Amino acid sequence: LKKNAMILHYDKDEYRQLARIEANTDVTSPDKAINHLCELIESCSKAGLKQWLSCSKRTFDIGFHSGTSPKCYSQALHADTLLRISAIGAGMEITLYPIE
Repeated sequence: LKKNAMILHYDKDEYRQLARIEANTDVTSPDKAINHLCELIESCSKAGLKQWLSCSKRTFDIGFHSGTSPKCYSQALHADTLLRISAIGAGMEITLYPIE
């Protein structure tokens, strides 16, 4: 996973384990990034999949920086992508970052 993804943050304590991972490839959309990460998770070893499934929360978070333009901006996830997310026991979140 480390070869094809970048670990943005990792933290572990006695109560939880948290990792924030980003696709380590040039992707042009959230849909492609999520499919890339799903592919990596699906191709993990048995031990890796066991660790993934032992997580209490598995979430794909799409982050957007807000701004004053363009007036409207949209990104879509295909139905097949949503099914793939569900099949690996994950959920979706959307994060909006404020104007800096």
